Amino acid sequence: MAQETKLKRKDLKKPDQFLATSNEFLIFLDRYKTILLSVLFGLFLAWGGFLFLSSQQKAEDLEMESLYFQMIQKVNESKSQSADELISQLNSLFQEFKDGNQKLRAGLLLADTQYRNQRYDDALASFTTVQDHAPPGTLDYFLAHSGIAHSYEAKKDFTQAIAQYKKIIDQPGDFPLFYTYLGLSRCYEFSRDSKNSELILREMQNKFSKHAGLDQVNLSLKRLEGPA
Repeated sequence: MAQETKLKRKDLKKPDQFLATSNEFLIFLDRYKTILLSVLFGLFLAWGGFLFLSSQQKAEDLEMESLYFQMIQKVNESKSQSADELISQLNSLFQEFKDGNQKLRAGLLLADTQYRNQRYDDALASFTTVQDHAPPGTLDYFLAHSGIAHSYEAKKDFTQAIAQYKKIIDQPGDFPLFYTYLGLSRCYEFSRDSKNSELILREMQNKFSKHAGLDQVNLSLKRLEGPA
């Protein structure tokens, strides 16, 4: 048989450790209940505020996406409209955007539409606005900078276009630069600087040897070199 443990009188007189700890905890709660309730209430408010702001942000994002979709629809359905009407409608929608990535995308769409409809000064202003607000090194920044260069080229301001194309090439990043180099060569040619135009094309032959558009480079180079 297992031996039973006998309790001594002095053991019975010892305070129960669990009850003692519980009493101390209750005393602590009673003493600091105001502070504890304030902390809990503050945490509750913070969590509620976080959920509210998160919900508001999602609603705002959906609203901006809806505006951007409306702009795309306007562009796709623009055959029955004049260029001025289309650009006016796009600009009105653009003004409703709040600062953020969606506004940058909307600005690029507006600028591209202005460019395609030969509103080069307006396109230049819109591309510049996007570039001013887009973080350097991002795709939005690169596209806006490319738009600026193309707008100067379309305005036949080849000096400015060359400067912008060079800046794009010198920027760090892994963005596709084939057509940037091609634009630079083209602007040199339009400026009657055939030597630099040829140098850019030869650089492209080495740099983009496997590019699908290399034939265009070779043809341009042959044309500049003239008959053998």
